[in-house]
Parts: sequence; structure tokens; C-alpha cells
Amino acid sequence: MHYSGVILFGRLIFTLLLAVFLSAMAGIARADTPTVAIVYPDVREPYRSVFLEIARGMEEELGKPVGHYLLNDRDSTAADRLIGALKNDRIDVVVTLGRAGLAVAKPLSAAFPVVIGATMIRPDEVPQGLAGISLTPAPEAMFDHLKKLVPDIKKVTVIYDPRQTAWEIEHAERAAKERDLILTAQPTGNLRDSSDLFRQILLEIKDNSIALWLPRENAAMDEQSLLPEVLREAWEKNFVVFSSNLDHVRKGALFSLYPDNFGMGRSLASLALQQARPDGKFESVKLLRDLLVAVNLRTAEHLGLRFSSQTRREFAMVFPTP
Repeated sequence: MHYSGVILFGRLIFTLLLAVFLSAMAGIARADTPTVAIVYPDVREPYRSVFLEIARGMEEELGKPVGHYLLNDRDSTAADRLIGALKNDRIDVVVTLGRAGLAVAKPLSAAFPVVIGATMIRPDEVPQGLAGISLTPAPEAMFDHLKKLVPDIKKVTVIYDPRQTAWEIEHAERAAKERDLILTAQPTGNLRDSSDLFRQILLEIKDNSIALWLPRENAAMDEQSLLPEVLREAWEKNFVVFSSNLDHVRKGALFSLYPDNFGMGRSLASLALQQARPDGKFESVKLLRDLLVAVNLRTAEHLGLRFSSQTRREFAMVFPTP
């Protein structure tokens, strides 16, 4: 064999041995990764696809499959039967999805570390020792997109029901300060008071330096009568309304952020790994940061906003739909 041939043969052997070694190490890493199960309600499409996309994101993060366990809301012994099945399958940590998953999270937590996801949750709804990611979009992300789309905005006003969104507003106040935004947050206890507050604000807004933020879970907003009035005034006075509720963009709000289900799955898997560690430290409930942006281009054009081609490529959804 020529000398050059010996070198090439040696390189080939080295490459093959390296591939075998890396494959073996990856296998060991996967074996050391806790076995994760997801528990979610047995629902029809399109909701089922949401859970499956979350599962796909989890598997991408974990590097291994997750076990699927379906809940039947007519089964009163679901938690007990589920615990038995999970133990038989040697599950290490459980991720529950949806409101039905939240309902069984507490009994499951007596036997497993549990992470809650794919539902609107507040810290006071989560038993001690459990972790979760709410579907509530993080205000930090909302404000970052606001400043990117409408750089001239200086002030943000929000009217909210403190029973639902007090903790979200606490995050928002810190986020606004970090971004040199002035946040005026006005609590209200009922629809009549909130309607009066909204109408007073609509009278006071004189230019487009003030934006109105509508939280996703907001009993202070009358969707049937008040929302159309707010959006109509925003159109006539040329000021920005942005919302944590995707449906509001379809109706005329400038933009909203909504869940990136695959990304949320990755984050839930990461949180599950933290939960599985004896020394893991975590917030009880995190706000959602895995988000996609939806923009109403008709509203943007009316406001005189111009977006670069790069910014437009970041829009996951646009209204009116082409």
C-alpha cells in the first residue's frame, strides 16, 4: 500500500472510531435523561395538534421520546389509575397540559415531580412544589415588539382586573421601566367601572405616543360592546392598540403575540429536567416567552407604519388574511 493510501486508511479508521464513540456517548446521555410523560385531555382537532406539537418540541429538547397519557374527563378515578400507569412505566417526571391536566397535577405531585403547561395559570393556582409555564405572554416580549414596530411610543396604558392579572402587571411594571416606557396601570373591579375608565382614557388620548394594551385574560374588557368602541376610537384617532389576545388582531388591534407550541414544548422539557433534579431551583409559574407575532397590516398602514422586509419575515401571521 502506498504511503498516501496508508494515511487515508488511517484517517478513515479514526473517523469511524470517532463516530462510534460519539454515538455511544449520545446514547449514554439519552439514557441519563429522565423519562418524561405528558398528560393531556383526549380532545379533537385542532386542539390535539397543539398538544402533539408541544410533545414534538419536548422530544427535540430531551433527545428522546416522551410518553403520552390521555385523560378522559368522564373518569372520576383518572388520577389514581394514571399514577399506577406512570409508575409501571418508570416515569421520572410528568408534564400536564391544558385545564384537565391542571386538575390532576396536584394528586400526581404526590408521586412525581410535575410541570404544568398549555393553560392560563397564576401562581396562586399552583400548589407548592410544582412548576409551570402559563399561556400568558410575557410583558417583556410584548413591549419589545411594541418598540420594534412603533419606536415612537413613550407611554402604555392598561386597564386590568387585579383578581386575574395582578402578577402579570407586576412583571409589566418592571419590564416597562427597563425599556424606558411609562406604564399607567389602572385596576378595576367590574365591567361598569372599567367601561368608564376606558372611555375616559379614550377622551384623553390626543396623539399616537400613547398605546393601549389589552391583556389576554381580562374580565375588565367587555368583548361585545366595549372592544369595538375602543378599536373604532383607535382607528379614528390614529393611536396604537396592542393585545395579548390573538383574536383582537383580527378585529383591528395592531399586533398580538401567541404561543409557539414547538418552542413552548422545549421550554417545558427544560423545566421538567430542572424539576427532576433534587437541587433544582425554579419559579413556580413562568410567563410564556416562546411566542409568535401576528400583525394587522391594514391597521399598520392606516397608522402610517412601514416595516422592513426583515421585520415582515418575522410576522408568523398577518391580517386581513391574504
